[in-house]
Amino acid sequence: MAVSHMEECISEVRMWLSNNQLKLNDDKTDFLMLIPPSTRQKHIQLPVLSVGSSLITPSSKSRNLGVVFDQGMTFHDHISKTVSTGFFYLRSIALAKKYLPAEALATLVHAFVSARIDSCSSILYGLPKYEINRLQKLLNQAARLLTHTGKYDQITPILRKLHWLPVHQRIQFKILTLAHKVVYETSPLYLRLPKHQQSRITRSSSAPLLERKRAKKRSAGDCAFSFSLECPSCGNSFNWRPSCLPKTY
Repeated sequence: MAVSHMEECISEVRMWLSNNQLKLNDDKTDFLMLIPPSTRQKHIQLPVLSVGSSLITPSSKSRNLGVVFDQGMTFHDHISKTVSTGFFYLRSIALAKKYLPAEALATLVHAFVSARIDSCSSILYGLPKYEINRLQKLLNQAARLLTHTGKYDQITPILRKLHWLPVHQRIQFKILTLAHKVVYETSPLYLRLPKHQQSRITRSSSAPLLERKRAKKRSAGDCAFSFSLECPSCGNSFNWRPSCLPKTY
């Protein structure tokens, strides 16, 4: 049933593209099935998706908007790709830094952090600490490159001097930024979340709380719907003060 719905949706997309003088590459279409680890070990028959004249089988991982998704929503492959390409770009910047003024080097490194570490980082909320630490090593190396410090120097004072948050706090900060926009209704319509309705009047009745939802699967569910699940959790734990917080950026 789900496969037939997907085929109908893709058929409508192909028709829309054709009407707008565009073409969908049938053989380059990719789709992913989220399979629990217990079921993944069994020999189950996977469905085949019919896209035009091509038959597409499920992939073990798929790339969308620069993020590599896997069947278990662990994002291990995504972090590995981010770290490997990140260190490659840092080595390239290190080779060219002697030809760059300090201001240009700072702009380049800050752009690197925004594009490689902060991009789509909210989906990494709730991942194990050892996965986040891999990104933290990349951030630490960028800080050492910018401040010209050695690899054996303590990194915490350097991050504080640069006013850089650790990676796990950068992820929370991004979710809180989205939660602030949702609370004050400055976010796009597709990011709007329902407000929490309390059954009785309490001291927190006037607080701008969001409705907290729960997923059936802790690992795959919370990662797949990290925004709708964790945005209310982070936002409600934060002490919003409307009189002190700006309503717009």
